[in-house]
Parts: sequence; C-alpha cells; structure tokens
Amino acid sequence: MERFVDHPVKLIGIFLNDVQRKENKGISYTFVSGLFMVYTKFLTKLEKVYFVDMPPISRETQYEEIIAPFSYFLLQDAKRLVS
Repeated sequence: MERFVDHPVKLIGIFLNDVQRKENKGISYTFVSGLFMVYTKFLTKLEKVYFVDMPPISRETQYEEIIAPFSYFLLQDAKRLVS
C-alpha cells in the first residue's frame, strides 16, 4: 500500500469481541493473546487496535500500548490519525 500511494500508511483495527457460549456454564472468549501479538507485530504493524467490547484479557498491561476501547478512538485518536 505504501508503495502505491508513495507515503506511509497508518493502519488500525476495529473489532467486536467474539465470544462462544459454553452450554449453561458461561462464556469462552476467543481472544488468543499469542496469536494477536503475532498478527499485530509481524504480519502488519498496526498503530492501534480498538475493541467495541474489550475482552477481559486485553485490559492487561502488556496490551495497553496497542489495544484501547473504541470510545477512545472516537474521542481522541481519530483526529490524530488523520492529521
């Protein structure tokens, strides 16, 4: 993409948290931390990832630089990313 437009491109991801129901025993979150880090660090470098409904594990400190709630994007980052 950068070669096509001849300037750096900022990439973000906006996700809905996917869950799987486990019979009557609750919810299983499909967020896999190891795969997430591989995707965001090695496949395509993302500026930030925003979740409309953040999975509980994504609130840990190791993700605070890359994961934020979607409301943060709307209220703070959208203007910064387009400038």
